[in-house]
Amino acid sequence: MDEGKAALYAAVISFAAAIIGAAVGGWASWRAARHSADAAVRAAVEQVAGQADNERRHWVRQERRTAYASVIDAYMTFTRTAATLRAGLGEDDPLAVYERLAELGMACKRLALFGPESVEDAALELKGRADRIVTQRSEAGVSASAGVALSAFLAACKEALSVNDED
Repeated sequence: MDEGKAALYAAVISFAAAIIGAAVGGWASWRAARHSADAAVRAAVEQVAGQADNERRHWVRQERRTAYASVIDAYMTFTRTAATLRAGLGEDDPLAVYERLAELGMACKRLALFGPESVEDAALELKGRADRIVTQRSEAGVSASAGVALSAFLAACKEALSVNDED
């Protein structure tokens, strides 16, 4: 074989090696880039899912606070109206007590939307105590038991709002 053919073969082999090397290097770079892109997409999806879950939990917590506050407000309005009427201090219509009691009942029913069940149960107990305030003629023990029910409701609310993992 003469030198010209040897140089030609060497050039062809070098050219082929360069093409194959470039192809293999390009393919390796493409795979690495694809792997990195897939990892970035997975991380972004996990971050968005985490943010969505966090936002949902925050929304539920805010809605719970609002619902709990509406029960407390309705109960306080009811007790003021009942006490004023019972003491004969105001010009409240006796039906006002029943209207306030109905408002308390509606506020308690809203708790079923956001839970938890322990708060709903405590609210229903509070509503039951309010019913007894209206139906019992004697105040003996009624106010004290209503205070206990209010304390139990507040404790259930506080516990529910302190829980981090809400479902």
